[in-house]
Amino acid sequence: MAVVRRDAGDASELDVLLATVNAGQAANRAAADSLTYVSTLFDLQVVMGLDTDRVSVTPVDSLTLPPTSGGVSFAGRALPIAAAEQALTAADLWVRAQRRSLLTPLSIQAGIEHGDPSEHGILPTIGLSIPLPILNRNRGPIALAEAERERARAELSLARFETQSAIGRASRSRNLALEKIQRDRVLVESATRVAAMSLTAYREGAQGLPAVLEAQRNAREILSQYIDDLAQAWIATATLRLYDLTPTTQ
Repeated sequence: MAVVRRDAGDASELDVLLATVNAGQAANRAAADSLTYVSTLFDLQVVMGLDTDRVSVTPVDSLTLPPTSGGVSFAGRALPIAAAEQALTAADLWVRAQRRSLLTPLSIQAGIEHGDPSEHGILPTIGLSIPLPILNRNRGPIALAEAERERARAELSLARFETQSAIGRASRSRNLALEKIQRDRVLVESATRVAAMSLTAYREGAQGLPAVLEAQRNAREILSQYIDDLAQAWIATATLRLYDLTPTTQ
């Protein structure tokens, strides 16, 4: 359009150069976005266990808001807390086992002896070992098991604290992203209208090309911010769903 207007005498060479630079930048951004898009699809296929020699996943438009409630209820235990509780239970059972190991099992030995000058022939021998916990009361293994139990108890407290912090952080991030999305939708609509009106004014000769390019750039930036905020809302929702998972017994 800038070239046509220049040939008609309604635009200058500066307008043509500005349009050329803007078109080149748009092409570079499109190429970078395409590379990022394909790389992201390959990363997704790796997580799904698919081959990465070609693109096998076809994404669809996901510019929709996440569920209002986030799809989480937090009715059960989170997986990190459940794992820490099981580790504490195992450590406590190990302490009990060590405390009951004061008496080691009895041992019986049997054999034969021969070659003794004082005894002729083969002499059978039988031995019975009965360990008595007089000097060794298994204190070392008991102390080690108790230390492991205390560490498991501390890890459980840490898991509870980190889980609550992560849930609160994800909830705040999700609420903030949803609020920003509501504002971004209004801004996207207004910026799109401004860009369209600027282009119409440029076609009619009522506005210069720099103003049109600036309006289009603002519209792209606002749309990009809207997409980023929407992605943050979905990521926070997925994080909350992850902490809402409960362990299953097989």
